[in-house]
Amino acid sequence: MLEEDQNLSFDEISRTIQRGILPSEAPRISGFDIAAGTSLVDDGPGRTLWDFFQLKDGRIGLVNLTVKGAGLPPGHYLAVARSLLRELGRDHEDLQGFLARINSGLSTAVVEGLDQFVEAGVLLPSEGGVEWAGAGICPGAVIRRDGAFQEFGSHGPPLGMMEGFQYGTERLELGAGDSVIVLSEVSQGVFRGAADLVASLHGKPVGEVVSTLHKALARAQPDSPSEASVLFVRKQ
Repeated sequence: MLEEDQNLSFDEISRTIQRGILPSEAPRISGFDIAAGTSLVDDGPGRTLWDFFQLKDGRIGLVNLTVKGAGLPPGHYLAVARSLLRELGRDHEDLQGFLARINSGLSTAVVEGLDQFVEAGVLLPSEGGVEWAGAGICPGAVIRRDGAFQEFGSHGPPLGMMEGFQYGTERLELGAGDSVIVLSEVSQGVFRGAADLVASLHGKPVGEVVSTLHKALARAQPDSPSEASVLFVRKQ
């Protein structure tokens, strides 16, 4: 497609990359029901997507990526981040060392004079709960079966901003029916509304939850709908 039209805009190039690397379905992880999706906008910037990766010990992680800043087509950095996640995951069993390598790789990919970085929310489901790491602003929370809400924190700057930074992680125990939600690019108010919506959808199929969330996010911005990526994990 890119060869057929050399006059494509940055946004068109970015959207082409975004759509080309977006996963077609969520991975299966024992003990969890998982759904994810990225809402695509016809004239959007192509700067967000969800993805997954596999660590050396076989565990599968989920990630929500959003490129911030101006310069190169955002899809370029999405593709670089996705490649690093999938390739370097084979060498690591812990999120801390893994994210340090991803951060280092993206730092070397940043073009001098351009301030573009990747915000990431990373989930690693495993027996009994999830491990979370946030780079930059990527809203995430646990929604307990009884509706209680526990928001995640950030563990450092966006990936690629500060080479050598060591990211922390946090472990959250989950009981049957507890859920985890991670969104991209939403205000605090919209995120809390999304969490309340998820709590009201307890027991619904996970794919239906994600679809309902995307519709609600679009309604929250009727005049200028934006791209949004959603990760949703429910403990069985």
